Amino acid sequence: MTLTEVWHGYMSVLRDVAPITAAAVRPPRSLADRRAAEDSTAPWTEELREFYSLHDGVELPGISDRTIGTVLPDLELYGFDAILAAHRSSRESLHDIDDLGLDWPEVIRGQLAGESANRFLDSYVPFAQYADGDFLYVDTRQGEYRGCIREFGWEASDESGPLFSSLTRYIESVRRSVESGTEHSSLTPTIEDGALIWSVDRSSRDVEPQPGPALLHVPFPVVDFAPSEVEPTDEFLDLETVRRNVVEFAISQYPNSIIGPATAVYQRVPRRRGVNVNFFVPIDSESKMFLTIATGVADDVLIHEVPSEGFQLVHERGLSAAQRTAVVSR
Repeated sequence: MTLTEVWHGYMSVLRDVAPITAAAVRPPRSLADRRAAEDSTAPWTEELREFYSLHDGVELPGISDRTIGTVLPDLELYGFDAILAAHRSSRESLHDIDDLGLDWPEVIRGQLAGESANRFLDSYVPFAQYADGDFLYVDTRQGEYRGCIREFGWEASDESGPLFSSLTRYIESVRRSVESGTEHSSLTPTIEDGALIWSVDRSSRDVEPQPGPALLHVPFPVVDFAPSEVEPTDEFLDLETVRRNVVEFAISQYPNSIIGPATAVYQRVPRRRGVNVNFFVPIDSESKMFLTIATGVADDVLIHEVPSEGFQLVHERGLSAAQRTAVVSR
């Protein structure tokens, strides 16, 4: 199905179940306005152009107006004015993290869509915003994941990988959620006085016992690494090799899922036994963490998916009882 078909299908569902929310969707702007918006941001994908040929975001309610809900899961769907404002303000705010290195601008220029730059790039086009200011954007850079949907956070910047491979897949997933009443992005769609409201469903979670951290036995101590601890004599892991291995491992665990590119927390990791570097891998619509531990031999690593309850690492040789365990949380 095309994006236009998917969007019209969702609007049909929305008009039936949440007419107040559906009525808030504004008609598209003129072609000249759409071209001006693209000229002010970055070259758009064909899909993004198609998306904004269908609407111009939503009409925001006034202070005294009744709740109109949100078309997307607890997100304000941007019109052109909001796109330009978000893009402009984000370009003016750097999101530096520790140890980017002097060659980082050159690294960014060589990146493909879906990879983390640890800051906002001109090629990111915001299209929907959460109440806390974080937003979803389309990554318009070149590569296999051009046009993917990602989240930008004011603390984590663009560290998470692709959430959805395209706007079409994203809108279709929202339609299915609204139509079936099932969760999307940890939120449940509900209808209140003709408005679509997304809320956290705590009905079953409050009574469920909270599991403790899973035990993970490791053959040597695991060292939490910080970039400031790099030594002049250190050799470094080839993170591209490790990244490929992490993706292959994720594919083996989720063979029927959409696997995005793995994103490392740090850009340089010493080739020391026990040093760990966490990778985030988007699997379908959820970003999962993979604990990746250097063995000290070439670029060989141990890879384990981190469960939601975290790991309890257990090393059974060479440590005292007091040193044997450490909790690694998500």
